[in-house]
This record gives sequence, structure tokens and C-alpha cells, in this order.
Amino acid sequence: MLVNRSGTDRYCDPQGKLRVREGFPRLQYVPPDTDIANQSSFNRICRSLSTTHLTIILFVLIAPIYALSPHGRPSLRYLTQGAEMTRVALNVAQSGNFADPYEAMPTGPTAHVAPAYVFLYALVAKLFGIGEAGATALWLLNIGFLALQLALLPLLSERLGIGVLPGVLATVFGVVFQPYRVFPEWEALFTGLLLVSLCVLTVPYFESPREWQRSALLGFFWGITILANPQCVLLLFAWPIAAAMKNSPEQLARARRAMVVVALGAALACLPWFIRNYQRFHAIFFVRDSFGLVLYSSNNPCAQPTLIESMNSGCYQKTNPNVSPVVAAEVLDQGEIQFNRGQAHKALLWIRSNPRAFASLTGHRFLKFWFPYLNGLGYAIPAGILTVLSLLGLAVMFRKNPRAAWVLASTLLLYPLVHYVSQFEARYRYPIFWATFLPAAYAVVEFVRWWRRSSTGVSASTESRVRVQRDRHESLASSEINIAKHSSAD
Repeated sequence: MLVNRSGTDRYCDPQGKLRVREGFPRLQYVPPDTDIANQSSFNRICRSLSTTHLTIILFVLIAPIYALSPHGRPSLRYLTQGAEMTRVALNVAQSGNFADPYEAMPTGPTAHVAPAYVFLYALVAKLFGIGEAGATALWLLNIGFLALQLALLPLLSERLGIGVLPGVLATVFGVVFQPYRVFPEWEALFTGLLLVSLCVLTVPYFESPREWQRSALLGFFWGITILANPQCVLLLFAWPIAAAMKNSPEQLARARRAMVVVALGAALACLPWFIRNYQRFHAIFFVRDSFGLVLYSSNNPCAQPTLIESMNSGCYQKTNPNVSPVVAAEVLDQGEIQFNRGQAHKALLWIRSNPRAFASLTGHRFLKFWFPYLNGLGYAIPAGILTVLSLLGLAVMFRKNPRAAWVLASTLLLYPLVHYVSQFEARYRYPIFWATFLPAAYAVVEFVRWWRRSSTGVSASTESRVRVQRDRHESLASSEINIAKHSSAD
């Protein structure tokens, strides 16, 4: 009989002695006397595979699938094609200046876009040039970001304590439904990979915090992610709280100390960028200074719920300095900081004067985010079904595994907040689609398990007895690990 959890390979020998050895986490093998006893060929394969092996296999399979699919087709022929992020990255590559994001005219130093992906983009341009070779390299990188993000879901599912099977099914959802489009000119897929990787690392770490050096390294990783997309800072505080919710008082105190070190590590990673911004603009703001422009472009007399609707109506051309020489001239005259403050002020005045119009826009953006309608029902129906399934999965998960439920629910609650007050684009959901896939897959897996229990007539008492046995084995294994660690420390 095998019993194991993240970070260890644990097994019981025939004499009943529990043995523990540290190593890569293995796919969970459910004991044969449980309610899921009729093991399929998939389960038997799982016994001999680690989640590390599975991640590699899935990555190798997913990358060419997306690369060859219409949804993964390259959107850039040259690196010079793109919007604000592209222009800033090319300036960094060619002149070393983080400047001039707008097409209409040069406006000088900027903090309009977050820096992490810009520097990666600039590095690709430096190494491969701005022609077809550079565009191909950046496209392949983004295919890799997406493939690895999906390939990590079984490992994340196992780390969350909901089993590997929901993670495998979540990966299948991502490959079959393909809600992503590969846009190398934007950071969405890069951010998604960073978030999945951080969730894999953060959740188990705060269950059992270790030495401060590891906390500092984790914090540095968080800092890089925040520099890729500042919205991620909300999850920096939400995930550790959810991960530590069942800790003992002693472990909870260690988790609080670890959280302080992680936050300091993240701040240290961001510090050079903050210093640069203060030197350039003599102002303090969080990573980007463009929120005022975004808020007014999305909330004004001609505003539409989505960016494409705004462009089709002509509103975008009137309010955005990227295409309007008049608005770009205002940025140049006032300076980027003052311009964005003025735009925020105008947006708030309009919102206060038009609460019903603002509520209508916000409601439409909310619906577009969770039930996007892009290129017909072929995109809308799968995305809508996955969204509904994820809600059902979260409801079941809150009852059976509240820690995992809070991690995923906090992601879905906090990350999109800014997008409810700004024009919708489909790519805004890409960084957290995985947090929809996992609970949706969990709902399907739990339904199948319930149906199999009902059809095979397994009694509730048998299920309870098996759960007690499993919990006892896990408790003994945890004790053995702690004893081994204390012995090695002594």
C-alpha cells in the first residue's frame, strides 16, 4: 500500500513500518480498498511516474500542439509590429532608454508599461534582431510559456491537496478548448507562467515555512512577477494566508515571520525600478503610472465595454495618446505623471456624474471577462461552461479542501478587479485561466467519483473508514519526516 504527499515518497512495508524518503513528489496512488478502488490503466501508470516526469511529458506534447494550431499561429512577422510594450522594448534594445511608448509621437521617459517583459523582449531583439528571426524566437518563447504553464497544473493540483487527476484534466481542458491566443507582443502568457510557478512554490512553503533564505528567494521571485504585472501583488498576500489557514499556532507564527521576509524580498526586487521612476518623474507610484489614462479611456462619454468596440466607435482614437497626436502632445507638454493624474481626475468626475452609465459599463465588462464572446459561439460556449463548472468545483472544494478553495477563489476574486473598470480584452484573463481550469476539472472528477460510488454501492461507512486510515498514514508519515529533519539538524 502506498501513501504519499508533496515533497516525499512514503510507503508502508509488509510489516507495517512506515518508511519515508525525501524526493520528487509522486502521483498519488489511492489504496485499493477505497471508494475509487477499481483502478484504471491511467492509475497504474501514475504509480510509476513522478509529477516532475509528467510535467516534462506534457510540456513536450503541448508545445507542438499549440505551435501548430490556428490559435498559436504567430501574430508578429517582425519585432517592430506591436503596441506600447513593443515600442518601449525596441527603445531599450536600441538606445537603452525606457521611453516613447506611443505611436503618435515620442513623449520621452515612461512608466506606462511594467518592465519585466519589456526587458525580456529587448533581450530577444538584441540577440536575434528585430526581423523574422527575432519574431520567431519571441513567439517560440511564448509557446513555451503557455505549454509549461499548462504542464505544471498536475503538480499544482497535487500541491494543493486535491490530487493529480484534476490537474491532468485541467491541462486537457487547456489543450482541447484552447481559450488562449499567442500574442508575443504582450506579457499575458509570461505572467500566467509566473503565477502558476509561484502557486506551486508558495502554497506548500507556507504550510511549513523554513529558513529565511528560502523566504527571501521566494520573495525575489514574487518581485519579478510584480514587475511583470503589478496586479499580482494582491495574490502575494492572499495565497500565504490561505496556505497557512490550518497551521498549528507554532507554524502560524513561523508563517507570519516568513511572510515578512517574502514581502521584503519582493520589495528588494522592485527597488531598482522604484528608484529609477523617482529619479525620472520625482513621484512615487506602484510600478506603472498609466492607471489614470486607462481609467479615463474606459470611463468617458463615448466609452465602450471592450477595446475593440471602442476602436470601432472612434472613442479610442479620441482619448488614447497611442494614436491621437493631440492627446500625445498633452503627455509631452504636461509630463506623463501630471497627464495621468489629470486623466484620473476627469474619469472620477465622469463616474460621479454618471453613476448609472458607469454601473452599466462595469457590469458589461464583468460579463465579458467571465463569459467572453469572441469570434462566435465556438469560443463563448466552452469558456462559459468552464466558468460555470469552476463555480461548482469551488463549492465542493470549500467543503472538502477549504485551503485549496481559498487559494483558487482568491485568485479569481482579486486578480480581475482592475479589469472591471477598464476596457476588456480577452488577453486580460489569460494569466488566471488556470484558476478556472482546476476547479472546473475538480467538479468533473468529483462528479465521476460520486457516480462510481453510487453505481458500485460503496457505503458511507466504508468511505469514512478508508479516509480515517489514510489520514492516520499521512499523520505518521508527517511525524517521521519531522523526526528525520530534527535528527539531521542535530
